[in-house]
Amino acid sequence: MRTIFAGSTLQAAECLEELAKKQEVCLVLTRPDALRGRGRKESANPVKEKAEKLGIEVFDGKPSDPLFAEKLKEKEVECGAVVAYGRLISSSLLSLLGKGWYNLHFSLLPYFRGSNPVAACVLDHYVHCGVTVFKLTEGLDEGPWLLKVPFAPSFPLTTGELTEQLTVIGKSALVKALDEVEEGKEELKAQEEEPGLKYAGKIDKSSARIDFSLPKEKIFYKVLACNPNPMAWAEAKAGEKTTYVKFNRLGPGCDLPIQEPGSVSCFKGKAFVCCGDGWLELTEITPASKKKMSGETWLRGIRGEAKFF
Repeated sequence: MRTIFAGSTLQAAECLEELAKKQEVCLVLTRPDALRGRGRKESANPVKEKAEKLGIEVFDGKPSDPLFAEKLKEKEVECGAVVAYGRLISSSLLSLLGKGWYNLHFSLLPYFRGSNPVAACVLDHYVHCGVTVFKLTEGLDEGPWLLKVPFAPSFPLTTGELTEQLTVIGKSALVKALDEVEEGKEELKAQEEEPGLKYAGKIDKSSARIDFSLPKEKIFYKVLACNPNPMAWAEAKAGEKTTYVKFNRLGPGCDLPIQEPGSVSCFKGKAFVCCGDGWLELTEITPASKKKMSGETWLRGIRGEAKFF
């Protein structure tokens, strides 16, 4: 089946490689080259790099460009596959492909529609965790679904770790779904709307700040959800200095008496921070201008006490 693939991320590139083994991917739609990395050099995104390696033609302009619609007709594209592309496909393009466009979404829809479903899954304690392959419509992530694959982590994962797991599941799900489309065996089911559904937007730096007066469970999952981007953080009074600390991962707490939120104490050779209803271990943190380290290592380098605020 002649297929166009649209995507831009590393995870999308993995899906492209897997899909190209089964379907005739004749065109790739992706974002244009951009400044990337610490050196801010212009470079291609992972999908474009993968497409060029596979020898697939790339269109990196806007899908609204009339040349793109002409390219679809020229290539006689039958079906579209979308993974983390980052732009909407217009209704005129949706109707242009005979077998439609299908999107791989990293949550169990209708939960966590939007641009950041994996972090939303983490904040939700993985209750609606998995992948969904659905047919694109004009509404944002509202089309009928073809395939759902739930995933229940055996231990708490960060957004980055969960994304890796869902990519492995998702690329197989996408291949299976498009096989059904090619054979005309797809069974589409409408998404069941539920009250109170929220869109999963990106977490910005300001909202990633940790308020240690909140319950420890909420703080624990927020730290996981913000890793690797934008990273949860807080300011700290460390000895006589005020510093900025990122939290890579927090761990189970201890039985110390409750103190003021943000207080830091050592207990049995480990460092803990007090939250609104108990303690969490400072398992791995990144102080300003330093490498990742344990909380106890950080405390040993401070002259005096530490407290987050």
